[in-house]
Amino acid sequence: MSRISFLSTKLPGWLAAMCALGFTLPSQAYEIEAVTGGGSIDGMVKLSGAAPPLAPITVTKNQDYCGKTIANPIYEVGKGNGLANVLVYLKEVPKGKAPPADPAELQNDKCMFHPRVQAAMAGQKLKISSDDPVLHNTHPQNMETNVTLYNVALPFKGFSVVKPLPDKPQMLKIKCDAHEWMHAWLMVLDHPYFATTDADGKFSIKDVPPGTYTLVVWHEAAGEKSEPVTVAANQHASAQVELSPK
Repeated sequence: MSRISFLSTKLPGWLAAMCALGFTLPSQAYEIEAVTGGGSIDGMVKLSGAAPPLAPITVTKNQDYCGKTIANPIYEVGKGNGLANVLVYLKEVPKGKAPPADPAELQNDKCMFHPRVQAAMAGQKLKISSDDPVLHNTHPQNMETNVTLYNVALPFKGFSVVKPLPDKPQMLKIKCDAHEWMHAWLMVLDHPYFATTDADGKFSIKDVPPGTYTLVVWHEAAGEKSEPVTVAANQHASAQVELSPK
């Protein structure tokens, strides 16, 4: 939400009165347009210091398939201390490239969600599928309000379903009620400028309109950090961000 200033803009009387009382209006909707001179942001998210030791996850159901324990995936650190599963996105992009044409995907595989962390654009679809021969369910909730988006049962291997994502930005925490250790996070944004770090902490955001932005990184345990980044026309901007283990 953005507060409207009417010091330099003449507004209708009713609107000026609302603003004076502290009312806000929604930010302008994202506009799709051809990107001229687009650049990219390429970078890496590192963990400063060693990851804290985490005990394996104890499997409490379907041990014959899932196993008795599963390696804890919260801190996955690769080459150069690069941190995987970090969401990277730009804040407040007013216009630019078209949204992804395909649905985002969430796979139930070996009694875990894959990918663990991702983003999608408001109004995009989500394809949910299972590669496991055990019953799963996919239960996304608004992380702030705990309101359930839907609760989808996946009764057998090969089952899949496509569901809508919210039409407004929000963070979804996803769980499987049948297997309490299964969690994933999906951030819904109002633009398509986002990425998730790979196994070595690297990421790339492409076709960015020239300008200065706020780059935000988010990790489920290490938290959030932001920094400015400037993208010049037809150039590659570099971003290196460090997160501290918690």
